[in-house]
Amino acid sequence: MANNNGGYREPRSQGGPRENYGYNHYQSAAPRVVEPKALPDDFVDVAERHMSRCFRSITTSKIRNLLSLVIDCYQAESRRTDEKITPESADALTNMRIRVVYEMGRDDRNVGQFVRETELLQYLAGIRDDRKALIRFYHYMEALVAYHKYMGGREG
Repeated sequence: MANNNGGYREPRSQGGPRENYGYNHYQSAAPRVVEPKALPDDFVDVAERHMSRCFRSITTSKIRNLLSLVIDCYQAESRRTDEKITPESADALTNMRIRVVYEMGRDDRNVGQFVRETELLQYLAGIRDDRKALIRFYHYMEALVAYHKYMGGREG
């Protein structure tokens, strides 16, 4: 049976609720692009404002797990004096971005809300290769953890 569309055959419709997840669904989904954003000088105040709106959405263990992803980079870079981060730290930050996106996919209602509210991915992408920006980001993460605890965030 010949077709006129270059060898591509549209998937058969199964009918029912699964039909919404066919080829056309994926074709129309717009990709989400993260725009890098520099962490402001008043990042502690920013952390307080963000956590006042979303401290109930994430557990202490989740936010500490996110903090743990950047601790090794911070420890390595805080001892250095170069302006740019090492390739190992850059790889670790890339892995952190992947992990944050994965956690958002697993629990969009809680982790996703937290990441969007705190602009974590934007600030993470804004680090690029700047050592001082990495150190500030780590302190921003610490401030988020501190305000989460102070405001009575969920344990777990």
